[in-house]
Amino acid sequence: MIRVAIVEDHRVLVDSLVIVLRQEPGFVFVGAAETLAAGRDLVNKHSPDVLLLDIGLPDGNGLELVEYAKTVNPKTQIVVLTSLTDEATLMQAIDSGVSGFIAKSSSLAELLSAIQKAAQGEIVMPASLLMGLLLRLPRDKAATYREVKGWEHPTTREREILEKLSLGKSVNEMAQELQISPLTVRTHIRNLLQKLGVHSRLEAVAFGLIHGLIRFPS
Repeated sequence: MIRVAIVEDHRVLVDSLVIVLRQEPGFVFVGAAETLAAGRDLVNKHSPDVLLLDIGLPDGNGLELVEYAKTVNPKTQIVVLTSLTDEATLMQAIDSGVSGFIAKSSSLAELLSAIQKAAQGEIVMPASLLMGLLLRLPRDKAATYREVKGWEHPTTREREILEKLSLGKSVNEMAQELQISPLTVRTHIRNLLQKLGVHSRLEAVAFGLIHGLIRFPS
């Protein structure tokens, strides 16, 4: 069962999601909050598997909740609910360790799929959107990103895994293509995140592209 919490001040969206989550097998709705302060209480009380998070909350930037949620439970996967958000904010979200993004205009089926992918540790973001963001990242910001990150070079196999993550491959797809077990793939991913000093697979891909560890998919 995937335990889901929502921090979002758009009541219609929240109410719709709650109805679906309570009806769909495999999901457990643990609570919702409309403010940053209430979101902290929600995360502290329930430690959800997946947190759906709005950035523009009445009392502050929702991204402030990411670090707190990861401190409470490092395994909590966070998906940002977006409308039209500037690129700088999206990059900040990636750097904070979110699992990805889903548009508020997405269908309920797409939202449920995003929750499932996040719960499995997968990237919830179209590869084309990530590529577009990083291609437009100013060089001075990329240089700063390099300077502040202390990291260890990944092995050849870990770079292969990173390349496939950038293409949106799932653990099972990577295991099949590399002819190794899913458990081995997960071990490589865990080691990769530790070496790069990042919090999520999405941030690992961004880091790898900025540092030239992997190439932009053509």
